[in-house]
Amino acid sequence: MRFRFLAVDSSNVVVRGEIISDSKALAEQELRDKGFHIQLLQCCETKTRRNNLNLGKFCNLFSCKEHDQPNWKYAFFEQLAMLLTAGLPIEQCLSTLTVGLKRGSAGYSIIHSLREKISAGMSLSEGMMCCRQFFSDTEIKTVKAAEKIGCPGIALGEMSEVGKKISSIGKKVKMALIYPMIVLIVAGIALILLMTIVIPKFEMIFTSQGPNGRSFPRLTQWVVNFCNFIGNHWGMIVIFAIATIVVFKIYLHKGSFKNQLPIFGKLFLAMDLNTFFRTIGMLMSFGVPLQEALQLSIGIINNSKCKEAFEKVLIKITQGETLSDSFRGNKFLTTTDNGLILAGERSRGLAKTFTKISEIYDRKIEQQLTFLTILIEPVIIIFLAIVVGIIVIAMFLPMISLMQNMRLR
Repeated sequence: MRFRFLAVDSSNVVVRGEIISDSKALAEQELRDKGFHIQLLQCCETKTRRNNLNLGKFCNLFSCKEHDQPNWKYAFFEQLAMLLTAGLPIEQCLSTLTVGLKRGSAGYSIIHSLREKISAGMSLSEGMMCCRQFFSDTEIKTVKAAEKIGCPGIALGEMSEVGKKISSIGKKVKMALIYPMIVLIVAGIALILLMTIVIPKFEMIFTSQGPNGRSFPRLTQWVVNFCNFIGNHWGMIVIFAIATIVVFKIYLHKGSFKNQLPIFGKLFLAMDLNTFFRTIGMLMSFGVPLQEALQLSIGIINNSKCKEAFEKVLIKITQGETLSDSFRGNKFLTTTDNGLILAGERSRGLAKTFTKISEIYDRKIEQQLTFLTILIEPVIIIFLAIVVGIIVIAMFLPMISLMQNMRLR
């Protein structure tokens, strides 16, 4: 297995890299033998294996859409939390959730596996750890911490709410872009038809009027040449457009690229920070130690530069610095964020403080989405007005010349 690590060597220098080992324990031992003080060690293959699983059938557990993978987990947590809060034993809760499920389906298999593990004497978190291809480390650690204080049902309900909020933010971003994208696609198709069908007809009409019709104004000649190029090379243009979209989607998953996008970069960064603070606040509210909660929350961040900045915070805390001092100087946090963290540290209410900061980022995301929705539409309209205006002017210039020639005759 391949592991990615972050460590400090004997010279107190931060070292990042990858190591291949049969297990995480062996990888840790090998790094310690080399004199490294491990700060972060993650398996690079876990996410790939998890994404390759067939989770479609499991979505049918609570009538979730098959393509909406996260919803099955949030629904499972929500239903299990309700049953546990009602006072039912965990085994009976899981038996209840299997009612109506088809034997052999993914939903039935995972719930049946959890029930068997718990019947054998395991706790819910230990059973989830045996099914870690379906549950993340953050979810397992949260349930384990909640079991120590006797409230796993509350933890499951909280995870369901947090997951739904994070998922709803992504849906809001997509919904905000649907209308502008539809307008842009329809307008693009209309422009292509105009340039490949209508304008060539005008060119035929003008050139059929004799010598005077063949001499186009410069703007008209540019438009005609451009339209002829599109008509003659439309296949290559389509292939280039598809390749551009594919490359853009590939690079969009890279945090550094997303952060550099104009206008959208701030939105994606705010979404990452919102997820980070919401997750660490939830973990600490159930008793997960600060360093462990910070390490788990860092793994959720998509922005590579932001993740690297928070990894430095983790190293500083490990070296004995206070949380507020470790966060100070982080370019991804505002003065308000640092002030709230300092106040939360002094009042020993960091869990509530992190949740409060995530709510602040909720409002920032709403404001940025509203701004994007308002901005994108006029930008598209102005762009289309300029393009269509140039085409119309280019087509009318030879018509004006033709009418003047007819008057002279």
